[in-house]
Amino acid sequence: MGKIDVQELYRESYVENNFERADMFEAIRSRFNINCALYPGSFVHVTPSFFIQEVVYIDNDQRARKFFEQKSSVAGLISKKKTYNEDAEFSFIYSDYSEPLELEEGSFDLLISQYAGFVSRECKKYLKIGGILLANNSHGDAGMAFIDDDYEFIAAVYVKNGRFHITEKDLDSYFIPKNQIQVTRDHLEQLKKGIGYTKTANSYIFRKIS
Repeated sequence: MGKIDVQELYRESYVENNFERADMFEAIRSRFNINCALYPGSFVHVTPSFFIQEVVYIDNDQRARKFFEQKSSVAGLISKKKTYNEDAEFSFIYSDYSEPLELEEGSFDLLISQYAGFVSRECKKYLKIGGILLANNSHGDAGMAFIDDDYEFIAAVYVKNGRFHITEKDLDSYFIPKNQIQVTRDHLEQLKKGIGYTKTANSYIFRKIS
């Protein structure tokens, strides 16, 4: 695999598809005072670094490894869009996030789980008590976090007029299965995707409570 054009890969993967979700990360950082984040299964989605000074990215994709190897180019991409005065601090771990990682446990303010499997379970130990989990339910991870006693469901993320918003209203109306089934870890692990709920959000926000 040859050298990767950092700007082009980011643009093709996120900008052209209107999939940066920049205002979601901006809202999360502002609402919860996030200073450092862990992003397992990130691919090359460095958008969180536009708003959060310190981010650790994890992926086992070869293109992601090549992307982050060009650290000065990635730093240049981030510096053009970052919203804070300090230099961005970012690093990349080329690994399956379920494997042991050389990271300090309980050291991150935010754990990001987007389209990457059961991040909430495998990387929970790296999140601070009181830290925030941002999870969508594409692979069932939001549902997994909801039934995990270590997490408390505190907000939902929805999209209106093309913008991401955070709401704490009517949280009891989420995570009600369309089919009257008992949602268990084993069931979600077997499905490896989100089940149908009567009311859904773009993403869900949890606080780690234990």
